[in-house]
Amino acid sequence: MQLGKTMPHTLLAGQVLAMISIVPMIMYATWWQWLLGFVMYFNIVCLGISVGYHRLLSHRSFKCPKWLEYLFAWFGHIMMVGPAALWVATHREHHKYTDTDKDPHSPLHKGYFYAHFLQVYTYPRPRFMVDMLRNNVYKLQHKYYWELIYFWAFILWLIDPFALIYLWLAPAGFAKIFGSLVFSYSHRDGKPHSDFIVGLLTFGEGFHTVHHEKPYINLWHPWDIGGRFIRLVDKDAT
Repeated sequence: MQLGKTMPHTLLAGQVLAMISIVPMIMYATWWQWLLGFVMYFNIVCLGISVGYHRLLSHRSFKCPKWLEYLFAWFGHIMMVGPAALWVATHREHHKYTDTDKDPHSPLHKGYFYAHFLQVYTYPRPRFMVDMLRNNVYKLQHKYYWELIYFWAFILWLIDPFALIYLWLAPAGFAKIFGSLVFSYSHRDGKPHSDFIVGLLTFGEGFHTVHHEKPYINLWHPWDIGGRFIRLVDKDAT
């Protein structure tokens, strides 16, 4: 199941819009809107991307109830990095070809700007997403990705038009900026690196050396917040 030709353009446009929305957040948001924005940033980066898209769906490194898995996937969905099957396939391809010219977001071979932004134009090999698209929920997410985004935007607009900024776009913008450091800075010279600050900003994703050595474990560092959360959900998680 291929995505439409406009998907990379709209993903990139959505991510740029999210980053631009940080400006009105800084200029106009109240302290409680910043607090809610941080909660949503945690939901998107920690639960959505790190715990959901990455550790659970890409590596199957722990187990949880399906309703919780789909909640994690929803938080990943609204970061506008693409449907779960696409993200998972790209990440699996990254592990298969780490820091080679086949790595879909290698800063060494494709440059930092590509690793940060233009990697949305790299479509992964379909064999890396076969298992994901056997699931009807992820198949529907793959097919109706933007319709779900528009529905989410409409709900937020009904609550409060400015909620589009502090409950979604600005947190997603911060998530894009800090999350992209894992693609670029953590692979800056052809091998995975760990960085404490990036690790804190991304709830564990910046502790990258251990992850590439042992992708099946979840606690990559004592300050790996995502890994700590997983241990609350799955007592058997390593």
